[in-house]
Amino acid sequence: MPSTPPIFSSYAAFSAFISSDTELSLYRTFHALSSRNLLYLQSSLLGLENRLKELDEEDLKGLNINNFFSAKCWETFSDRAKEHPREAERMELIMMIKKQIKEYHEALLLQSEVLKFSKPSKRVFRVFQGWFESEKPFVGYGNELLQQRDDFVALKPSPDQDFLARFLQDLGGRCLLGTRHTTSKEVKYYSSTLVSRLATIVTVLAASLVIEGAIVALYIVQNQHVRLGLIALFTSIFAASLAVMTDGRRTDIILATAACAAVLVVFVSQSSGVGPRTTS
Repeated sequence: MPSTPPIFSSYAAFSAFISSDTELSLYRTFHALSSRNLLYLQSSLLGLENRLKELDEEDLKGLNINNFFSAKCWETFSDRAKEHPREAERMELIMMIKKQIKEYHEALLLQSEVLKFSKPSKRVFRVFQGWFESEKPFVGYGNELLQQRDDFVALKPSPDQDFLARFLQDLGGRCLLGTRHTTSKEVKYYSSTLVSRLATIVTVLAASLVIEGAIVALYIVQNQHVRLGLIALFTSIFAASLAVMTDGRRTDIILATAACAAVLVVFVSQSSGVGPRTTS
């Protein structure tokens, strides 16, 4: 028996939508609140640190045998803290520092991990935003979820971030075969593997066409000065196509461009012969 779709959007519908595709796992980091929390913890620790310094300075001014051993022996200090108000205050202060510095360091580590998350792509956020605004799953403050666009992170961002892959992903929503979401027909699912293969095919074809076009042009043109200009032109086109259509590192693009230029130079040298031409 087929499941009945919900008659209204809610937390259940929104969670079902998010779980329908891992790319839709977008959440706010509340970066401003996290930063404010760190500042509060930091200020609190500054106050505790300052009070501990004051106690240390007071001990130096009124140094006696009890203060001396309390400063050097934890057991002595711990025993005196049970009976003497001054040591008791210091012990309470130390326990507060121990607790708050642990909380502060944990908050720092968590914040550093959160900052490593990637921002969602424009395509994914557009789908996310379109569903949220059309279905309106929340009321109250929850309805203001999307007001901080830059505060969202993607738990699993799209693997392909180059221009060609993004273009094909945008095009896929209109041209590729896929399935529609059960509640929102504006959302379409299609194979990411297919998009990746299409990007690979287009990239390989474009690179090969640039090299083939260069060879044909260099074969037709015999003027050496023009040939040098064509080598520079087609090498630049080859490098630009790699930069646009792949997410390769700069060193990889430079090496591939150098290899392309070397192939064209070898072709020119072999087709024109070595040394000056002579006529009889």
